[in-house]
Amino acid sequence: MPLIGVRELRSRTSEVLKRVSEEKAEYVITRQGTPIALLLQVDTEAIEAKIIEAAKQTTSTSQDTYQQLAERLRRDWPNGQDTQSLIDEIRRG
Repeated sequence: MPLIGVRELRSRTSEVLKRVSEEKAEYVITRQGTPIALLLQVDTEAIEAKIIEAAKQTTSTSQDTYQQLAERLRRDWPNGQDTQSLIDEIRRG
């Protein structure tokens, strides 16, 4: 795996990315001779699957949170008081 410095990468970005994309080339990126990162082709299908899974988890968590909040509101809502009356009372202080 070839080393490429940040300065060289900056000046050859298009060429390097083309090699990564088309030839599956991989690079170790260095700063002042010290390795700081790897540049390699990503598995698009795996990335998309991870994004979809993360979205599903977020949606699931959000729905759970909504359900808990709705239940708490139902439980703690003052008996016999409609929404407008409660808002008016809060505004009066």
